[in-house]
Amino acid sequence: MKKIILLIAGLTLGLFGFMTIGQQAQAVNLDSGFSNVQEDLASERSEYTKMTTYHIKNPKTNAYLWNGTHTKRLYNLKNYPTYTWYLVETGAYKGNSHWVKVTNFPQTKIGWIWTGYLKKGYNSKGYQVLTSRYAQPKYAGSKYHVTSKTKNVYLYDWTHTKVVANLKHYTAQTLTSINSIQVMHNGSKQWYYHFRIQNSQNKTVAGYVPANQVAAGKSTDYANKIQHYPNEFDSTADYSKYLKQNDNQKLARSVMALFPHTPVDYELSKAAAYNYSTASGLRFFSDYFSDNHVTGLDSKYTDLVSFDAVTNYLNKNPKASNAQKLTMIKSLLAKAGYPQAKRDTLSNDKLGIYFINNVKVYGHRQNWYGLVIAQPK
Repeated sequence: MKKIILLIAGLTLGLFGFMTIGQQAQAVNLDSGFSNVQEDLASERSEYTKMTTYHIKNPKTNAYLWNGTHTKRLYNLKNYPTYTWYLVETGAYKGNSHWVKVTNFPQTKIGWIWTGYLKKGYNSKGYQVLTSRYAQPKYAGSKYHVTSKTKNVYLYDWTHTKVVANLKHYTAQTLTSINSIQVMHNGSKQWYYHFRIQNSQNKTVAGYVPANQVAAGKSTDYANKIQHYPNEFDSTADYSKYLKQNDNQKLARSVMALFPHTPVDYELSKAAAYNYSTASGLRFFSDYFSDNHVTGLDSKYTDLVSFDAVTNYLNKNPKASNAQKLTMIKSLLAKAGYPQAKRDTLSNDKLGIYFINNVKVYGHRQNWYGLVIAQPK
């Protein structure tokens, strides 16, 4: 969880830390070919709405961005006729003070150019980023989802010229906004959310989608998503819906049937996952389990029993069929003093269960099992 916060902070600095870029450039003298170099104050503060913007004056004319020593041509602006270029620095080259260092929106292209090739203002063509915001929760850190599996909802790259993904195929994914941008197109302004998703090739891709095409809140389309982690649910009813609908919860449903009068409890299921589980193949941060350790169980439950023999068996035998696993689970429960006859009487107990059952995620198999019962106080 700590790393997620650091990741968001890193993205903020990476995309909009013009001041840092300028300081580093001066430190290693990357702009030694230019004199009287001055950073643009607006770019230092990342205030996109106040930044000086340019676009190419004549798209048919060669207009090159140069490196800081003016020894190498980097990009020809006529190849990017729809781009808006944002001022980073001003400077002089061989006594000519009409030189500027500019960058595109994601800072993938940056260099020096003579201002005679440029015209001030946003490009009237294409989609132009007017502002970018990271303030939470309004502009970043909020959860969204796509509601329709039939209506196209495109995730675009920052130029709005390439479709990264069609979100109608990812209704099971909860989309967390990285940041928000306001975009102008043909004189109209619209907000877009920046999202990252896991595509059908198990690759992480990112892009922008119009804010009015997604719904607030997390996805509850649980049927087809490979797995959900324990802290991703809102309530026992929400978690029970996942257990009932998800294709990878067949073994969990079979185990639930072994406790016919013991309803599932979400808080107890989180404890089963974080406090009493066995796991393998999970690429989590080393402190993931300790960060999410469920506390205060003694004040909420009594007579808690963790079926460690069951979870240890499941973790050591991931390739066994569900039928084989279920047979052994019944045997191990009986050995623990919980044969079917006793389980049929557990109407005052709650069941805590969390299974990731040999599911292939990111190219490898994951296993995570927790199973407990307890009586609520």
